[in-house]
Amino acid sequence: MLKGLLIASSGAGLLEEELDRNRFPWTEVPKKDGEAFRDAAAFQEAALRLSERADELLCLVETDREEETARSLGLICVGYVNPSLEGQRFSGCRILLEGFQDIDLPFLRNIHTRAIGLPVQIAETKRLLIREMTLADLDDINTLYREGEFTGFQERLPDLDRGEEEEKIRAYIAYMYGMYQFGMWVVIEKESRKLIGRVGFGIADYLDFSEIDMGYLIGEKYRRRGYAEEAGRAALQYAAKTLELPQVGAYVERENLVSLHLLEKLGFRRVKEFTYQGRRLYRYLIQLN
Repeated sequence: MLKGLLIASSGAGLLEEELDRNRFPWTEVPKKDGEAFRDAAAFQEAALRLSERADELLCLVETDREEETARSLGLICVGYVNPSLEGQRFSGCRILLEGFQDIDLPFLRNIHTRAIGLPVQIAETKRLLIREMTLADLDDINTLYREGEFTGFQERLPDLDRGEEEEKIRAYIAYMYGMYQFGMWVVIEKESRKLIGRVGFGIADYLDFSEIDMGYLIGEKYRRRGYAEEAGRAALQYAAKTLELPQVGAYVERENLVSLHLLEKLGFRRVKEFTYQGRRLYRYLIQLN
C-alpha cells in the first residue's frame, strides 16, 4: 500500500495541494546549503519521516542524478519533465509527468500498485471482478483465446514463445496501463475465482483516424449468462467516471450478430459500415460525457 510521497522536484504546488486536500502524507526532500543535488542522506531522512519501508513510497524527481540516488535506496520513482532542464532521460522511472494539473491520489496509487507487481482493480459487479492482467494470468489468457474468436474485431496475435509472451505482457502493463491508464483487463468470476474473459479498451485505427475502442471476450463455458453485458457496463462506467472519456467506439464484423446485439444493449449506435482487409465491419459509437 502507498503510504507517502517524497517530492524532490520543483513546480509541484498543485500536487501538494491535492495531497493536502486528501490528508495524504508527503514531504519535501531538501537540498543541503550550496549543494546542486540532493544526496542519499537527504532521501533517507525524508523517507523515514513517512515509512520505514522504501517500497511503500513514491518519489518524484526531476534529474537523472537524483533518480539514480533514490532508486539506489529502493525508492520507486516518478519523473517530472521540467521544461527548464535539458537532457533528462529518466531511465528507471515508472512514468513521466509533464505537469500536475490532472494528477490525483488514485493515479499515484495505481502507479505504486503496478510498480510492486500487483494489478489495479478496475471494477466489481455482483458476479465479477475486473482488474489489470499480470504475468500469472498468461496461461489462462492463452486458453481463453484458443477457445474461440474475440467478440470485438481484433487481429489474432502471432504465435510467440514463452519468453516473448511474458515480455509482451510486461511491456503492456508498463506502457498501456501506465501511460493510458486503460487497456484490456481480465474478467474474474467471483464465485469460482476463475478468469473467464477480458474486457476493456484499445486504440483503433481502422479508418483514417484513431479512437479509443471497446473489446470483450467471454470464455465459451461462461457464455449466455449475461457476463459480457455485466462486464461491458462496468467497463463503460469506469471509462465515463474514472477515465472521463467523452465517447468510445467499437468495431465488429457484420456477421457477428451476437456482438452487434450486445453493443446495442449497451447503448452503442451504428454509425458506419466499411471494408477493412477484405472484411465488412461496422463502426459503433457511444457518448459517455
